[in-house]
Amino acid sequence: MKQQKKQRRTVMRGWRILATAMALEAGMMFGGGVMPAAAAEAEIAQDTQAAEQGTGSLHGYVYTHGSERGMKIASAPDASAGGVSWDLAAPKHKFHDKPADIWLIDEGYALENLGDKAAEEWYRTGRPPANAPIYHVQTDKEGKYAFRDLPAGMYFLIVIDSYGRDAAQNLTELDAKKQLFARLPNVEEFEMFIIGSRSCLVQKARIKASEDTEIKPGVI
Repeated sequence: MKQQKKQRRTVMRGWRILATAMALEAGMMFGGGVMPAAAAEAEIAQDTQAAEQGTGSLHGYVYTHGSERGMKIASAPDASAGGVSWDLAAPKHKFHDKPADIWLIDEGYALENLGDKAAEEWYRTGRPPANAPIYHVQTDKEGKYAFRDLPAGMYFLIVIDSYGRDAAQNLTELDAKKQLFARLPNVEEFEMFIIGSRSCLVQKARIKASEDTEIKPGVI
């Protein structure tokens, strides 16, 4: 009789060990208990998402008037809308006399909640608001710009250029500009102080974690 009880305890212990092993294989230990497989998958998905939300970089070029073989988007009467022409008459090795301003704004940032005072200071001084995912650089003498080590995600990329041509922008760029302008507080002041008499090209660009994305003129 004692032998039978001992055998039953051994069998039960074996089943408990097997059940625990199966639970651990299907899930993971969490807070002293066992996390079900579905919860474990959710945890893994969160970890993956967190990894994707690391930092990355973005760089590009703005080909302005006077640069060596500067590429420019031509509009009528120079060429058909959206066509590309080459500034072959530009002197070789001539540098830009006016840099372009490049702004990068996190698409998910609630611009409408920035507030009129902060927005006005940004527009008038040209300095991004504090603690806001709004970044600014200027092109160098070769028309290059770069943003380094920024959170991965989708951004509005804004090119303010003295030599750009608004009439040559495609529908995707015009739509991106419309979306951005609809969210900017006091957009008229943005146009007055940030843009002025220059052209404003708006694209959407994605920064990928641990990658350096290249943005080409007129290319999303």
